[in-house]
Amino acid sequence: MPYPKNVIPTVYLRVGLPEDLHTKMTLFLYSELEQRVPKGSYQNFLSDLIRGFFGMRRLDLAPFAGVDAGSYIVTGSEASIALLKRTLNGAHK
Repeated sequence: MPYPKNVIPTVYLRVGLPEDLHTKMTLFLYSELEQRVPKGSYQNFLSDLIRGFFGMRRLDLAPFAGVDAGSYIVTGSEASIALLKRTLNGAHK
C-alpha cells in the first residue's frame, strides 16, 4: 500500500555539511533504543531549525544604547522583540 500524499509536498535538497557538524548532529539525533538515527530525524531537526530561523526577529540596540549601529543586535521571537522595544522605549510598566 503506497504512502498517502503529503499535504505539503517535499522537495529534496542535497547539501554538504562540515564533518564536525554532521557528527554532532548525528550524535544528538542518535537513538540508543533503535541503535541508529531514527527515520526522518534529520529532516525534522533541520526543518525545525529553519522554521525557527524564519520566525526570529532582530533588534539593533544602537538607538537605545548610543553605540555604533550593528554593534549590539539581539534576536528573539516577534513577541519578545516587541516587548523589548516597548520596555526600552519606557512604555512597559
